[in-house]
Amino acid sequence: MNTSRKAAPGEITSLHVRRAVAGDRGSVSWLVERLNPLLLAQTRWRLGGQLATVCDPADLVQEAWIVLLPRLPELQQREGRLTPVLLSFLTSSIVRKLHNLLRREARRRVHVEPVVPDAPEFTPDLTHPATGVVSGIVRGERQCQVRDALDRLTTDDRAAIVMRGIEQQPLAEVADHFGVTLKAMSKRYSRALERLRERLPDSVFAELADE
Repeated sequence: MNTSRKAAPGEITSLHVRRAVAGDRGSVSWLVERLNPLLLAQTRWRLGGQLATVCDPADLVQEAWIVLLPRLPELQQREGRLTPVLLSFLTSSIVRKLHNLLRREARRRVHVEPVVPDAPEFTPDLTHPATGVVSGIVRGERQCQVRDALDRLTTDDRAAIVMRGIEQQPLAEVADHFGVTLKAMSKRYSRALERLRERLPDSVFAELADE
């Protein structure tokens, strides 16, 4: 009897993380290609119109990856999955950088010098051997299917996916942002996620948590 089974998406991600820690550049490429469209969607959504002219989303995403790579061995699974942990680390790095940029832009507009230092920014390890791999993928167009699927969602559904699925924000905070109940927010998020999974069944959307 054949007892083989298809590996779950979360198991494949964990395998690639272990290989990336061991120095496998192919696994680094796999991880970046799989998560990069979500990070770019998050960054573009966060930028909006306020910083769009002073910041390239690809720069922020690339820096976040380069910060993460040396810290891959530190990551611990959450409920048997690593994808939410990876997303949480990467998106937090991006949001922190964006907050610093907002403060800097606000000071520039009013010509006021800071009295206290900015919050510390993450510093990319540009000597990391996978830096070139990350740069090439982040600035490529190989993940257009995922981006197209996200772009086809309504504005509110895309925001729900970014906040809850990509940034891993608590459901209560997302519901508060939308001004709806937890039940209504859970339903909105689950329906949006299901639409993404139907369009791209083998994509990273299969690894995002349901509500």
